[in-house]
Amino acid sequence: MEIRTSQALVRMCAIAAMLAIAAPSYAQKSSTAKTPYDAASSRVHGQNAGKGIWFGQPAPKGAYPFMVALIQSAADDTPEGNYQGQFCGGSLIGDRWVVTAAHCLTGEDEEKRQVAVKPEDVNIYAGSTDFKDGARIKVKRVIRHPQYNGEAFDNDVALLELASSAKSDKTASIALVTLQNEAALGSPGKKVIAAGWGETETKDLPTDLLHVEMDLLDRGMCNANILDYRKAEVLAAMMAKVQSQLAVNDGTLQQVRMLIENNLGRVVTDNMICSGRLSTQRDTCQGDSGGPLFAKGADGKFVLVGLTSWGELCGQSDRGLYGIYTRVANFSNWIKQTAK
Repeated sequence: MEIRTSQALVRMCAIAAMLAIAAPSYAQKSSTAKTPYDAASSRVHGQNAGKGIWFGQPAPKGAYPFMVALIQSAADDTPEGNYQGQFCGGSLIGDRWVVTAAHCLTGEDEEKRQVAVKPEDVNIYAGSTDFKDGARIKVKRVIRHPQYNGEAFDNDVALLELASSAKSDKTASIALVTLQNEAALGSPGKKVIAAGWGETETKDLPTDLLHVEMDLLDRGMCNANILDYRKAEVLAAMMAKVQSQLAVNDGTLQQVRMLIENNLGRVVTDNMICSGRLSTQRDTCQGDSGGPLFAKGADGKFVLVGLTSWGELCGQSDRGLYGIYTRVANFSNWIKQTAK
């Protein structure tokens, strides 16, 4: 009886500790921001000036005609208003369809519950790298993936059906990587490019689209590094909290910690890919969420392989922490079937 009671207590404490560990950060967001949409709301209404490509360069005008900005519809339709209202990126996959991250289309209601953003609250801005001379277009439908998990950022993909066509001489669609051609375009070691208007390493708020070249990295390595970081930075604090709140003795607490460490799972799932560049700080950050991670095919055309999703910290490759992106190959069929 004593052994069973002890094991039950250990498991109870382990569960409490695991529930207390924070979910991954939105990619990408500061420690004080809300969801990307709600952070933009603060800017639009003058509550917060805060808004990321790290160590990137300005993208040439017209280089990525598939790139769009998600804009809060309450923002003024001016260069400054569109800049302030931008909260995520996206990619045109058709004249009337944009693919982005599901967490970009998630806000909070009055009771702090996560809910889908309404179509009338989102516009997109297409055909421009600097919020000038482009087109702002209303959204007809918001479609988050039905299995989207906001706690784990799994299945972090969504579609926007536009109210009118985005087709112009400044826009174009991007092709999707598939499971059939992923090995050639989206496997570890392949070079990719990320683009966005997010926060830079100097905390600047760029009005010009930035881009950065990175590499696709091994998913298992990225998962292990994130778990090591969380054990070192988070678990000890959680254990102390559990001990103080539940009056658990040191011996039991050690058992709890060992139980957790011996049963770690996968936070970087098969629905995700990892990207960065070793020995650099190249990365995406807050404001880049939903934007494209893309590779160049054999024909010279760009192919979408990932969507900026989440990360522990921005620009921390020296600590083995890299950006995590939605794995487009796993969702290409859903995207094509839904965006009809």
